[in-house]
Amino acid sequence: TRRVVAKYLDPSSTGVSSVMTPNPTCVSMSDSAMDALATMVENRFRHLPVVDDSGAVVGLLDIGKCLDDAITKLERAQEKSSSAAEDAVKQMANVQGAGNAQAAALQQLLGPLMAQAFGGKSSPTLRSLLAGRPATIVRPGTNCREAGMIMSDARKAALVVEDGRLVGIVSFKDMMSRAIAKELPLELSDVTTIMTPNPESVSPDTTVLEALQIMHDNKFLTLPVCESNGSVVGIVDVMDL
Repeated sequence: TRRVVAKYLDPSSTGVSSVMTPNPTCVSMSDSAMDALATMVENRFRHLPVVDDSGAVVGLLDIGKCLDDAITKLERAQEKSSSAAEDAVKQMANVQGAGNAQAAALQQLLGPLMAQAFGGKSSPTLRSLLAGRPATIVRPGTNCREAGMIMSDARKAALVVEDGRLVGIVSFKDMMSRAIAKELPLELSDVTTIMTPNPESVSPDTTVLEALQIMHDNKFLTLPVCESNGSVVGIVDVMDL
C-alpha cells in the first residue's frame, strides 16, 4: 500500500524489485523461537522469513502467533515456579537461547504483561492504550486511492464508518488482494467494494492480554474498538500491544 498505492505506481507495469524490501532480516531454522520473537519486537517486524542452512526460504513467522505462543509458554513456566513474572521471562529467554539484547527486549515487552497476569496487577485496557490517538477512519464514498493514502500515512488499517457506526474495515491485505490484484481503478472504486463488512470489534475496556488472545484465536492482526453504543473509539494492531 505504501509503495504502490500511495506512490501512484501502476501495478501492472511495476517490477516487484522496485517495491520490495531488499535484503530482509531472516532467521534460520536453528534459531530459537524466543530469539525470532525478540528480533520482531526490537525491529517492529510483523513477519520474519525463515531460511534453511542453504539460505533457501522455508517459511514465514507471524508476530501475533509467536507472541501468543511465548505468552502460553511463560504462563506454564510461571505456574511451575514461585519466582516473579519478570524472572519467568528471563528463564524462558535463557532456555530458548535468546542473547542478552534479545532477552532484554523480551523482558521489557513480556515482563509487564506477565506481572499483570500473575502478579495481581490490573492489565491496561485498550481505552488507555488509545487515549489521545486519532483513529484511521474513512467513510463510504471514499475511493480506494484516498483510503490507501490514509492507511499509508498512519501505517494502520482503515475503519469504514457511516453515521458514527462501524460498517467495515480495510486491511493492507484487503487493499492488495481485492484492489491491486484485481486491477481495480483505484480512483473510481469505492472503499466499500474492498472492505470486510461488519467486522468483529471489542470494547475499549478489553484488556491488552484479552485483545492478544482474541487476535490469536481469530487470526486477526487488527481489532476495531467500539463503545457499547456502537460509537468508534479507534483501532489497535498487534504492534500496539
